[in-house]
Amino acid sequence: MSAPSRPSDPRAQPGAPATSPPTWWPAGLREAGRKATPEDRERLLSGEAWRAFAEAIGRAGEIVLGPGVPETEIDRAEGYRHLAMLIRMGFSEAFVPRDRERPAFGWADGTGKWGLDCADALYTQASIRGGAVYRVRGQRGSAHFMGFQLMAGMRPAADVDADSLALEPDGSFELVLGGEKREGNWIALPPDASGLQVRQFFYDWDREVPARLAIERIDEGERGEPDLEITPGGVARQLEAVASFVHANADYWAKVAIAKREEHANTFPADHGIGVASSAAMRYQAFGIGCFVLEPDEALIVEVRPPKAKYWSLHLGNFWYASLDFANYRTSINGHQAVLDRDGVFRAVVAHSDPGVPNWLDTAGHREGSMIYRWNQADGNPIPSARVVRLDEVRRELPPETPRVDPAARRAELERRRDHVRRRFSRPF
Repeated sequence: MSAPSRPSDPRAQPGAPATSPPTWWPAGLREAGRKATPEDRERLLSGEAWRAFAEAIGRAGEIVLGPGVPETEIDRAEGYRHLAMLIRMGFSEAFVPRDRERPAFGWADGTGKWGLDCADALYTQASIRGGAVYRVRGQRGSAHFMGFQLMAGMRPAADVDADSLALEPDGSFELVLGGEKREGNWIALPPDASGLQVRQFFYDWDREVPARLAIERIDEGERGEPDLEITPGGVARQLEAVASFVHANADYWAKVAIAKREEHANTFPADHGIGVASSAAMRYQAFGIGCFVLEPDEALIVEVRPPKAKYWSLHLGNFWYASLDFANYRTSINGHQAVLDRDGVFRAVVAHSDPGVPNWLDTAGHREGSMIYRWNQADGNPIPSARVVRLDEVRRELPPETPRVDPAARRAELERRRDHVRRRFSRPF
């Protein structure tokens, strides 16, 4: 973890103070119900709160039809699906109980695509609080990278690479959070600690397997009862917060995507992302976000000499900054899967149809979309170049030794991708 601190998470609000979550950020939805008033109670009991929620969701749908938003069938369908996923995410954040006294890890299932989620990743998180002491027990597994990130609201309080932990010969480990400093695997908890996030990035999709993780509180401090109270006023406020979250998200990502298209189509800008990321940044990872806009007979050649890194990747997303289907389409490439040319340069081809080259990225039917590179614990932060060429001229634009990939090999590769994604997101324990 010697790499300099850099912004890493495209879901971070540019310039936002870490203590004040923007309305499009999930943090804060859970607390909305604590601010209820007698008037909120009456709004719910009369049905007014629900009607207002439904009307607000309806207005959010207007963003999908707004100026500058792509009008193709697939983009419009994904726009409405994006709203539906935001509603699901908002309800989960606002209404699903989480007990910081008796925490458990909640695992992502690959369907909550948001903010250019990583195609190589398995995400999990648990709610915790300052002043308590927790123990994480686990089996390291073989994911190429696993990082523990301690959060205090939107502020990252600590980042630990699992490879820096002491492991038992069988790969098991214990990590203590909070309490007095101790030998071994230990992280201090700040008073405002709120959660532990774990990222696993998979390189060799054919062989790597996820870690097993469990968390428990181990100090002798008093444990309060879970906050299970459901009140009419609280539900009214939470419905209002979810509607605001959905509308703000759709509006925010649409504006980001339109600005990207207007200023940086088919490029990666020099600012590496969407601005200065001031929250939820993983300190040893850098990223850069670009935009592709391609006609059926065009291709985008992306070139970069990858830095020496723990992990690196290039992935595609849709207009709404959600990853494209990485199980059934070849929409992502990482450092293990990539084929570098003799000169050490990585050359990827973004195209609507398969040009028969190793580093093809499939647009999965999208004329335009987002693209992101990630450098994890790298010795540099190069910005890839990109240029548009005719699809039928791709091979002459690449080095002559570029291998050919036939349709049978591509089909076999896709089957292996599907198998890995199925295994990654299954939770047998």
